[in-house]
Amino acid sequence: MGSPEDDLIGIPFPDHSSELLSCLNEQRQLGHLCDLTIRTQGLEYRTHRAVLAACSHYFKKLFTEGGGGAVTGAGGGGTAAGGAGTGVCELDFVGPEALGALLEFAYTATLTTSSANMPAVLQA
Repeated sequence: MGSPEDDLIGIPFPDHSSELLSCLNEQRQLGHLCDLTIRTQGLEYRTHRAVLAACSHYFKKLFTEGGGGAVTGAGGGGTAAGGAGTGVCELDFVGPEALGALLEFAYTATLTTSSANMPAVLQA
């Protein structure tokens, strides 16, 4: 008589993670289920806190150590308001072109930027 673990079958779905990321990116582009707006230099980007926190130690710390309300990010330059619900994060240390490239990377796993913009992307 075997243990219950002997009856478990693992079936890998190699495309699952890329399909999941693609669906999240589509949601972001349509503004669906987004719970955060990032602002920089007057431009706004709708996004998901969970995606940012999974891709960035900065955002993970900003979202998890604030305890709700207004949170000042580590290293200065960023604040997030709104707690666990829909919020706004104002960033003054990254420009729109670099932020756009980094958000695309977070949702597509491909970093696309100009060579002129690369220093700003790396700094951010």
